[in-house]
Amino acid sequence: MLNEKIEACSEIADLDGLYFVWSNLLQGVISIHSLTELRLHYQGKLNLNVDYAILLFEQLELVKLNDDEISLYNISKSSMDIDSYHAWFSRILLDFIIEENIVSLDDIKYENEIGKYVLPRHNISYKYACYRNLLIALEILEKCADGNYYINEILSDLLAKQNSRKLKLTEESLLKKLEEQRIQGEKGELFVLDYEKRRLHNKKDISKIRRISILDVTAGYDIVSFNDVNSNVIDRFIEVKSYDGKPHFYWSANEIQIAKIKSKNYCLYLIDIDKIYDCDYNPMIICDPVSYFDYNQEWVSKPQSYLFEKII
Repeated sequence: MLNEKIEACSEIADLDGLYFVWSNLLQGVISIHSLTELRLHYQGKLNLNVDYAILLFEQLELVKLNDDEISLYNISKSSMDIDSYHAWFSRILLDFIIEENIVSLDDIKYENEIGKYVLPRHNISYKYACYRNLLIALEILEKCADGNYYINEILSDLLAKQNSRKLKLTEESLLKKLEEQRIQGEKGELFVLDYEKRRLHNKKDISKIRRISILDVTAGYDIVSFNDVNSNVIDRFIEVKSYDGKPHFYWSANEIQIAKIKSKNYCLYLIDIDKIYDCDYNPMIICDPVSYFDYNQEWVSKPQSYLFEKII
């Protein structure tokens, strides 16, 4: 539950400040007064508001407060170096922030040029500036030049895991159908992600091949990759279409528009879901699909969300 007192503080602490509090608690410091005294005598630069840091720890259920007295509640009793602490504390903080809807997770976009997701600035209310500044201090968020925020790997990974668990519909039959479609689509995307990494296994920056559809559902493609090992920048934008039986897929108006813009750099990967475990299976790859389907007589389109069905 949110503690409104914390919202009065714009700067709670940085990583060194939080680590200072945690380390001293482990060493037996049991009062806010003692922590404050230690803070005053600390040699070196330390961004830390002791009172608000302890309130934050209490809110995260890491400590219990009884007036000035502090007792450990759910805090790790073993020591960590600062990097391990950073990862541990960031995960606890993010779980809380997401659960309490402090940050809206709508309208997240993916920027191909830098390989990062972007969180719109209006997704964090001004009243939650203390949390925004804490996320920046912990390098979970990074300010963009336009006022928005890049999000780092720990947050994008957490959101991806949460998004995979979100499907909640009341109609059991519809839920089952959608779940089957989701699983099939996910299998197809994971297959293509692995296929691309195998295709470009000699590329040094192979880690830039990513499945971006996990967070950015409006991009118009699922995976970003390279056309070949000589590509210096991301230049292949892949929309994955999984099917069973005769090759067919649905192509949205947004995906078609993006395909027109990306032209030869946009590729459809058609995945026969029944063959993805065959060791010698290769997907059907259609590059510049807008041009391809304009002149190809082997496919017919039906104007219901643009269903493409292979004739032969």
